Amino acid sequence: TTAHFRVEMTNLLGDEVDQWTKLAAKPDMRLHLYGKAEARPGRKMAHVNRVKAL
Repeated sequence: TTAHFRVEMTNLLGDEVDQWTKLAAKPDMRLHLYGKAEARPGRKMAHVNRVKAL
C-alpha cells in the first residue's frame, strides 16, 4: 500500500465541539460529528482529521 497523505486525528471532548464551525471551514480539515445530544467534560463528541500532502 502506498501512502498518499499524512493524516493527524484530534478528538473533540466536551464543549470543545463548539469549535466545529471554525474547524470545518479550514480546507485541510475533515470533521466527524458523533451526533451526541449532550456535551459533558471528557466525553468524545467528534474528531477532526487534518489531511496533509506527503
